[in-house]
Amino acid sequence: MPRHFTAADNELIRSQLLASGLAHFTQYGLRGLRVDDVCRDVGVAKGTFYKFFEHKEALFLALADQRDQMHKADILAFFARCDGPVAERAGRFFDLLIEKLNSDPLVAIVAVPDDFAALLRKTPPERMAHEEEKDLRFIERFCAGLRAEGLIGPVDTNDIAAILTLLVSLVLQKSLFSAGQFSASCALLREVFVQKLTASAP
Repeated sequence: MPRHFTAADNELIRSQLLASGLAHFTQYGLRGLRVDDVCRDVGVAKGTFYKFFEHKEALFLALADQRDQMHKADILAFFARCDGPVAERAGRFFDLLIEKLNSDPLVAIVAVPDDFAALLRKTPPERMAHEEEKDLRFIERFCAGLRAEGLIGPVDTNDIAAILTLLVSLVLQKSLFSAGQFSASCALLREVFVQKLTASAP
């Protein structure tokens, strides 16, 4: 008979699958990960894996969502501790975002064109729309914090989100640039971001 898992069992197994998945994705990439290996690490059957995740791309997306929430919480917490002129604080926000993007192993994976294409094939359009909405809510929260302190006036958060989307695209295509080109491009985007964000500053 199939084993019945309690809610606590399910929570533990899912967290273990995520942890093992991160390790295997980091080592082998999206296409190189084998569900069998993840299941062996956790000590569950493949059927149990598919109870939680439809396919390995779904596991990747769950990890990406988990890490996205973690990074955003870290950035907002860091920013809440910052002081100084608003332009300087906006620049720190941008710099930390670049640091997060450059150091996250999942970002490095989707920077591989074939892995990115494989992921897109398994990502439903509504999931893409959901991710865009989450990013916009994050920007709105960030800007609302600045307005609450009286540091900026009204800001078009769609413009800010568009600039950060360009940054993500730039990081994903980093291999196409020389180190100097990449650094200069990031610096230019940083300048535009700060100017756009602080244009309405009192």
